[in-house]
Order: sequence, then C-alpha cells, then structure tokens
Amino acid sequence: MNRQSLINLFSFITLISFFLSAYSQPVTITGSAIGAEGKTIKLITWGDLITFTEKKVIECVIDTMGNFSVTFDLPTISYIALAIDLHRSALYMQPGKTYKMKLAPINYTDNLEVNPFILSQNLEIELINLGDNELNIWINAYDDKYNQFLLDNFNVLYLEHKKNYLDTFRIQVNGSYKGIDQPYSQNYMRYKTAGLEQIARAAGHYNLAKSYFIDQPVLYYNVEYMQFFNNYFTKYMTASSDILRKIDLTPIIKGVAPYPKLMKTLAADSVLKNEDLRELVLLKGLFELFYSNPGLQDPIIEIFNTISKESPWEMNRVVAANMKEKVTKLRQGTPAPDFTLIGRGKDKSHSLKDFLGKPVVLNFWTTFCQGCLAEMELEVPLYEKYKDKVEFISICTDRYWIKMNYFAMIKPEFAWTLLHFSDNTDLLVDYEVRAYPLYVMIDKEGNIVQAPAPSPGEGLEKLIEDLIH
Repeated sequence: MNRQSLINLFSFITLISFFLSAYSQPVTITGSAIGAEGKTIKLITWGDLITFTEKKVIECVIDTMGNFSVTFDLPTISYIALAIDLHRSALYMQPGKTYKMKLAPINYTDNLEVNPFILSQNLEIELINLGDNELNIWINAYDDKYNQFLLDNFNVLYLEHKKNYLDTFRIQVNGSYKGIDQPYSQNYMRYKTAGLEQIARAAGHYNLAKSYFIDQPVLYYNVEYMQFFNNYFTKYMTASSDILRKIDLTPIIKGVAPYPKLMKTLAADSVLKNEDLRELVLLKGLFELFYSNPGLQDPIIEIFNTISKESPWEMNRVVAANMKEKVTKLRQGTPAPDFTLIGRGKDKSHSLKDFLGKPVVLNFWTTFCQGCLAEMELEVPLYEKYKDKVEFISICTDRYWIKMNYFAMIKPEFAWTLLHFSDNTDLLVDYEVRAYPLYVMIDKEGNIVQAPAPSPGEGLEKLIEDLIH
C-alpha cells in the first residue's frame, strides 16, 4: 500500500477509533490508606511503553477517615500506578471491574529531601475479594514461577544454552495455566517466556521475529510484549539489522520528505514486513539516534511531528507525539512549565505567568542543602545588581512551608521571591529536579533559555548579561 493510500485511510481509522472508544467501561476503585488522610491519591498510567510518558488518569483527596473512591472510564486492560506523594505501586486493571483495596500504613513524612527521581518506599496494596478469575493473580503467580526458574537456571541458559530447560519450563507453564482464556495474560506469558529464548539463544534472530513479530499484531498495551519489543529492537537500525546497519540513514533523515523514504528503506528488512511494526521500529530507532547524534536532532523532531499527524496507526501517532514531547522538554525556546505556588507569609500565590515581561532566574533549593545556601549567598549581589531587569524566584522543596518561612525571616537578604512547592511533585518532574540546587533561565516570554542553567558560582551572571543585552 502506498503512502497516499495509507493517509487516505487515516480518517476512516480515526472514525473506527471513535466508535471503539465508546466501548470504554467504567472502573471503580474504593479503598483505605490510613496515615494519608487529607493527601491526594493519583492514578497514573503510561502513554506508551517505549518513552514511558506518564499520564494522570484521575485523582482524589483521601478523606479524614483514610478512605477514597474513584470511578473512571478505561478502554483496555492497563497497567496503572497508584501514587501518594512519592510513594507508588502498580497493578493491572480491567474495564468494567470494581477493585476494593487496602494500603498498608507508612510514614508519609519521613523523607526530608523531596525528589521524585529517587525511589521512595513502595505502597503495599492488598486487593480484597478478588475472586479466582483475576488477572493480577495469574500474572503474579506466573512471575513467581518465572523468577524462580531464571534464578535457578540462568547459567545453564545464558552460558550453556541448554534449550531443553526452556522447553521444560514452557511445558510446566502451559500445564499450570491451561484454563486461562484471558488474551492479555496469555500474551503476557508468551512474550515474557520469549525473553528466555533470547537469553538462551534458543532461536536465531530472524526466527525469533518470525515467531513473535512477523504477521503478529502489535500489542502496545501489553507490558511483556513491549518489554520484548524494546529488547529485540534496541539499536536495531544501526547495529542489529544485517541490512539496515549497512545503510547511511543520515542523508535521508536530513533530506526532503524523510518519513516515506525511511519507511521504504526499512522495508528492505524482511523482519519489518508489517508496516505498523516497521513504523514503530523506525520511531524507536530515531528516538535512540536523537540522543546519540546531536546533529540529527532538529530533523528527527520534524519526523516525529510528521508521524504524529500522518501515521495511519493511532498508537504510532501517540508514540511519535510522546517522543516529540520527551525530546523537546526543557529545550531552548520551549515554554517553561507553569506553576502557582504560595510565598513567604502565605500572603498570596504567585504564578510564573505573573512575571512575564522580564527574564526569570528560577532555582529549586532546600534549607538543609549547604550547596543551595552557598549559591543563594552568591545570588544576593546578582539580585541587587539586576533586580530591575530580571526576576529572581527560588522554590523551596522542604516538606513543610513553615520551615521555609522561618528561614526567610532569619535571612532577610534573600529579598527576592521565595515560594514553597506545596507537595507539588509534578512540578519537580516537569523541571526534572534530580539534585539541589537546580537553576533554570527563562526569557521574558516565558520560554526556556537554558535548563539546567549555571549557578551563581558557575557563571550565571554571564548568562544574564547575554540575555539582557
């Protein structure tokens, strides 16, 4: 099918997708989380399982008795995380089901440093009245068998390539789960077991593709299918494919109309016979090239943009859009994530939009971070010198607002805008606050100039001078 025919199908597939979305069914979750009274519980899923772009499904406030209840529409079986502050745990949810659960009590205020990129204590979820025909039971039981088998037999699989061990495991699994008629769990087990074939090198590269990819549907939402996909096609275009690794893709990527030309080039590989799979492999390959070849970044972004609009496959459009969002996040010229936070004295809230018209020096800090305080001391003369031309904003991520406020009172020389993050961990994710202090430079239109930016002790003043002159 040529490209024009594929594009002509776009509106038809969009219409079909609309009707399919009408079959979304409600899911209800009720439960208790003792110790988290008054906190927000969020349900989070992943927009795709290549970029792992997080998408909030729904949220609610846990009541004074520690109880919560939410209902939302779910179009397909999905792996969904429950999160309270930085604590989370995930489970599989099916459309049309009701889940009753109990979250084990934990200390939600034990961590002084708030960093969403550092693993916190997991939530322990107990599902109540599951019944026997439950996806989470099947998957957890299979995972236990798989993990024990891999622990006991890794050396004979990886080093000795004894395929008969793998055959024995497959027979045991098929016997144990013969009565399961749930496609998701069947495919979950099938593709996770396929990973063992890779470890044992039980089949050649092409034969693996023939068994698991060629003329097979792309299971975008199945965790183990996508895990196997990611492993199999890592560096596929540049190293793994006997055909594609010999082709210089750079002139095609930089040339005119690269999307259809790349699709035609990848068609030379018989593993990529299926066009939807081919396009997904192209996306993954471009995503890898973006970070390994800076000279291709701008044209790759344009290809992501094209595929996100023109691909005949809805989920590939989603993946392309997520990739574009991921690689352009905090890039120079992109809008800085907005926020609305309370300041010292809780007199009023401040939004980033309030400061449009002047460049902004933004930094994230804590009162117990000695490096933060040292840099803020160096920021004092910069503030005095540039306060008429530049806004200075410091966002404190101490657990409690009162600590920031007390600190502000004993350090009057920090006279610029001090704000408290107010448990807004999403803001820390938006700005990728992985360590403190973190400085970001924003222009007067509210767009990123540099993130992360140099701190006052590392050349911030030069960046300010370059921006205001």
